[in-house]
Amino acid sequence: MNMKKSITTLTVGLIFGLLLTCVSANAAVEKLSFDHNYTFAETVRYLNELVKAYPKITELHTIGKSYLGKDLLVLEITNQDTGQGLEKPGFWIDGNLHSSEVMGAAVCLRTIETLVTGYGSDTSITELIDTRTIYIMPKLNPDGSDHYLMRPDGMRSSVRPHDSDRDGLEDEDPGEDLNGDGYITQMRVKTELGGMKTSQEDPRLMDRRAEEEKGEWQVYSEGIDNDMDGRYNEDGVGGLDINRNWPSKWQQEYVQRGSGRYPLSEPETRAVAEFLFTHPNVTGVVNHHMSGNFLYRPPTNRWFNPVTGVEDPFPQADEAVFQLFSRKYSEIIKDQPVRSVYGRGGPPTYGAIWGVMIGWAYDHLGVYSWVPEMGSLVPFCDYDENVRVSEKEQLKWNDEEMDGRVFIDWKPFDHPQLGRVEIGGFTRKLYNPETRTYTNVLCTPGPKYFDFLDKHAQWNLYLASMSPLVRIVDIKIDKGDAGYVKVTAEVQNLGYLPTNVSQHAIDNQTAKPVRVYLELEGASLFAGKEKVELGHLPGTTPRSISPVRTVEWVVKTTRGNAKAVVKAVSEKGGTHSLTRELRSR
Repeated sequence: MNMKKSITTLTVGLIFGLLLTCVSANAAVEKLSFDHNYTFAETVRYLNELVKAYPKITELHTIGKSYLGKDLLVLEITNQDTGQGLEKPGFWIDGNLHSSEVMGAAVCLRTIETLVTGYGSDTSITELIDTRTIYIMPKLNPDGSDHYLMRPDGMRSSVRPHDSDRDGLEDEDPGEDLNGDGYITQMRVKTELGGMKTSQEDPRLMDRRAEEEKGEWQVYSEGIDNDMDGRYNEDGVGGLDINRNWPSKWQQEYVQRGSGRYPLSEPETRAVAEFLFTHPNVTGVVNHHMSGNFLYRPPTNRWFNPVTGVEDPFPQADEAVFQLFSRKYSEIIKDQPVRSVYGRGGPPTYGAIWGVMIGWAYDHLGVYSWVPEMGSLVPFCDYDENVRVSEKEQLKWNDEEMDGRVFIDWKPFDHPQLGRVEIGGFTRKLYNPETRTYTNVLCTPGPKYFDFLDKHAQWNLYLASMSPLVRIVDIKIDKGDAGYVKVTAEVQNLGYLPTNVSQHAIDNQTAKPVRVYLELEGASLFAGKEKVELGHLPGTTPRSISPVRTVEWVVKTTRGNAKAVVKAVSEKGGTHSLTRELRSR
């Protein structure tokens, strides 16, 4: 056969998809400018406009409510005329799990825009939407995201009150904008006991003093010591880390700070977990974060067999796939490094972290999962090209390219507790008076930022396209005497990944086999089974074509217009059926 026939089948489907009119010619959706970080309300407005303009390829799901009652929204993108979303291989993409990591939401929105505007004009995007389902959640943590974008203080995760400094009180010592400039920066107090001294290169900067030197400045975060414990701003709004709240190897607070009272205790994590468990077609997860320009992947900690206590080896087949997809990331996104969260066979790359989303997705769902830690100052102001940015380089960027907006000059202030202080320093976000919101400095509009968004969107679509794709590539009818007919179905996985996706899914017994069903009209089954289990089908790679699996039946026709419907069902590879007329000689 057979590859030729299978390619022909896909080509016909592609042409059919192109002929479908899925968007009104007059449909208008405001083009995203990415000139600021979008709030939850702006995101909701865009998504609602989108589903009105693209009704045949988009659907908006409300999967729950946030802690403060905001809708948790997931956009489903697939061509509904080529099948229901659950009957196609799926892929999950989210952003803004951490409040301040707003670039994740921007990448999600750019990925959405790339998909819907490319459908019908870009061949690869059209095929992807015709044959797969992409689920995108731009704002996994809408409460925290809005807090970060609308207030001067920073925040990492949930707004649920949390005792971050373990003094029995919750959220009692937040940062304050004491001088009313709209920013929470730093305070420095003149003292010989301080750990910092004025930089010789630029008096706006400070260097750490040598042990034998006298100090000049003691530095604090801008605010008041509200709980009078000698520390400043150590217990601000929230503090529970919803990326430590997932069931896989969850640990209590004394082991993993910010983990919550129990796994999935937070409405955001619970809603996403329930959605993914009820959408078992998902073949991969990308959980966008924002720190340092590299890519994290499992393992997130060491694995121990729960019965023997012995550390289990990481599946080599899965390691090969992680390596392949990682190389593609580094190829697309300017040689960005890739690392596991916890390095096996040596010292940890980052250190074991417990209850994280990508660890749960790989351990419990058996799918490959990723955290692009996007965003650093390197693309903007690494003037000496050593892949590190000094404060001196940041100051050069501030003075020459950012109109002085990134550094707040030191100004005196009479502090109610510390006395005479100076307030100023670098800020990590900029206030936009037109939108009345803050934008992270790493989301500065311009070619570098737009290119970064586009390339991450490209990698997201690459991952989605690598899912398994099960197809009945042919049905052969051999006519016999006396109304008997032999029916032979040929089934093949045309996608890259196997239908089990990962070896770990087999090891933890979550991978379901491919099944083939026969339905008859005007005929009865004489030999064979109505349901046949094929097991798992390997993928099709550039070097090897997935073998064709055949299933045979003998049927007896009972009328002249008899038909056979053969359906292949794969949880991760999709559902596909073909119909043939049955005529005996």
